[in-house]
Amino acid sequence: MIKHIVFWKLHKDGTEAERRATVEAFRQKTAYLQTIIPEIQFAAVGWNLNEGDVFHVCIDSTFRSMEELNAYINHPEHLKVRAFMNEVSFDKTVFDYEF
Repeated sequence: MIKHIVFWKLHKDGTEAERRATVEAFRQKTAYLQTIIPEIQFAAVGWNLNEGDVFHVCIDSTFRSMEELNAYINHPEHLKVRAFMNEVSFDKTVFDYEF
């Protein structure tokens, strides 16, 4: 199994309300992806409870293999969500591991 976690910092000069609205939109988009991309075994979007200069949101997702993760990453609907997140974020990091 492959765990795929991505962290983002949102709206560099934005408010907490703007960030929370973005997280809610991202949750909805992720829920939609789960209905159309069968390779997704699990996906959850989380808001960071810590304050300060931190990543604001993450997606924690699971796939059966790197091939399935790559199918997800290259899926046209995922690419739309990725473009949305690129528009609203100013920093991100990705962490993938096998378990």
